Amino acid sequence: MTGALLYAFDSDIKYTKIAVECAKRIHQYLDIPVSLVTDETINETVFDQVLVVGKPATKNYRYWQDTDTTTEWYNSGRSGALDVSPYDKTLLVDIDYMINSSVLGNLLTSKQSFFAHKAVMPITKKVKTEMLGQNKIDMWWATVVVFDRSQFTQDVFALWKMVEQNYQHYANVFQFDSRKFRNDFALSIALLVANGNKQPEHCNIPWPLINVDPAVSVNLKGDKWTIDKKFYTVNQDLHIMGKSYLERLYAV
Repeated sequence: MTGALLYAFDSDIKYTKIAVECAKRIHQYLDIPVSLVTDETINETVFDQVLVVGKPATKNYRYWQDTDTTTEWYNSGRSGALDVSPYDKTLLVDIDYMINSSVLGNLLTSKQSFFAHKAVMPITKKVKTEMLGQNKIDMWWATVVVFDRSQFTQDVFALWKMVEQNYQHYANVFQFDSRKFRNDFALSIALLVANGNKQPEHCNIPWPLINVDPAVSVNLKGDKWTIDKKFYTVNQDLHIMGKSYLERLYAV
């Protein structure tokens, strides 16, 4: 069975409410079941399963440009996604990634065992690949990940856990700032090592991850996104990084 897995732990922002809207869009555009990983039982029929786990012990604090505030943010624990997923093939997606098309269905039907984004495109700029640390290795994004249960996938998740559990050590090795845990960094290192210290180009999603910076306003009507009140896009999946816009859009 193929399905989607979402992680949401409430803090000052009600991430579980945003997860509800994310799940609705997955059902609408991809027509697959959705499971939620969270720390409390919630009564929402949009989720096929609610998987209750302990709230991650590690939390970050993040300043949001769109609200001019700093809030708690729990983003560790996703390295256990392979363990908790009830699916043979899983779409692991951040809840602020708003699906507005069926394009991810192409990855879910592929025989490739693992997919993630390497190329990224800020909505108002050009496509680029970001680099990790002073050693300048390619960064892979954990925003959208598709995986099966192959040996390669098992290796990636085992390494992802190891990096998460020994984050300061890997920060020293790869020379990056360890003060905030980033799944993107842990996944990038895991993919590199699992592929024999070579960049796993076979895992690359063949289109860029489109990020909408918190400083850029967004609005949604039907399937049309209005970006910064200047232009719009239709049937386009977007990573909406400004949580206040999502809160307003979905009246959470």
